[in-house]
Amino acid sequence: MNAINQKVLPTRRKRIALFSSDQKFRSEVAQRLDALAIYEVQVADAREFLRGAPGDLRPSVIILDVGEGEMLGDPSITAVRSSWGAVPLIAVSAELKPEQMRNLVRINASDWLKKPFDGKDLLNAVTFHDSGDQAVKSRIITFIGASGGAGATTLALAAADYFAGSSPGKAEDTCLVDLDFQSACCSAYLNLSNEFDLEAIVSHPERLDVELMDVIKLSRKPGFTLYSFERPGLPYEPTGADFVFRLLDLVAYRFEEVIIDLPNLETPWHNSVLSTSDEIFIVFELNIASLRLAKRLHRKVRELRGNSASITLIANKHKRKLFGNHFSQRELEKVFKAPNIRSVALDGALLTDALNRAMLPTEVHARARFNKDLKNIFRERLHAKTN
Repeated sequence: MNAINQKVLPTRRKRIALFSSDQKFRSEVAQRLDALAIYEVQVADAREFLRGAPGDLRPSVIILDVGEGEMLGDPSITAVRSSWGAVPLIAVSAELKPEQMRNLVRINASDWLKKPFDGKDLLNAVTFHDSGDQAVKSRIITFIGASGGAGATTLALAAADYFAGSSPGKAEDTCLVDLDFQSACCSAYLNLSNEFDLEAIVSHPERLDVELMDVIKLSRKPGFTLYSFERPGLPYEPTGADFVFRLLDLVAYRFEEVIIDLPNLETPWHNSVLSTSDEIFIVFELNIASLRLAKRLHRKVRELRGNSASITLIANKHKRKLFGNHFSQRELEKVFKAPNIRSVALDGALLTDALNRAMLPTEVHARARFNKDLKNIFRERLHAKTN
């Protein structure tokens, strides 16, 4: 996913020319890009593209839906493409034949997306080709607990703290999204509450844009942004999923590091988040019940993503004593058939103190074993983009 690396959005919206004969596709793409406030999407039927470039201002990016590829066989398409000059062209289509793919190359397509595709891929393509080397890659990091109380929320907060603590600039580029609408655990942990009335936005998700995002956010030292709302009925509301997907689109556009606290519940966005995350941390406890659920969850992610998914399994609340551990590292690797298994020390006193004082664990005792374990894990698994 790509985001424009800028803090102040331009007052003049950039034009995106969208050509498609699929009315539903045109509507979905226009809504996604309009929400960013920086783009103005102008839509037209796919055949309008063959009329050539208009005489007025050129768009920043062209999105051309070539459907099944028949348009690519039109003898005039090469000349028409030339009339648009150097404007980047993103082609979208169903599966294409080799000859049709060669025609895409001939018309100098800058990118190609195969239908169906995730909104993340579209934002990635548009912001990259619009911004060139000014675009920065956003990273989605998801924490999910195998069972209730496994500690995924605590670790998600710790990850936000890890990034934000590296520098003030990094803090501004870090965002934590709490998708537990039942209890809003992330904000509750920090004794923060969001007083904004979401009713109008949830009912009309298209109203949510980058400007409103600044109104509904929460923040605290060391400076990362938090979106956390207590609205238990949201997963069951007709437009609840649209609100969540729009929220995720916008944070992916605005922030470099996006951390998601994802409850292990079958919500409309559950599989989509797992499918599009760059890094996934599955948090479990060292007992049979939690291990069984973690193995099931690990299998599900593999089925959704294949072997390309970057998954880290974290055995939380690990007792560091010679005869106190029921499972060894080798046994855990055998259970999951995976190498990336890490452990975090049990420190109930530290976490209770932090929770009661609405502080992050590092603010209570930065050198505690719990914090050292997490810092080592984050440095190993996430450090590539913190330099």
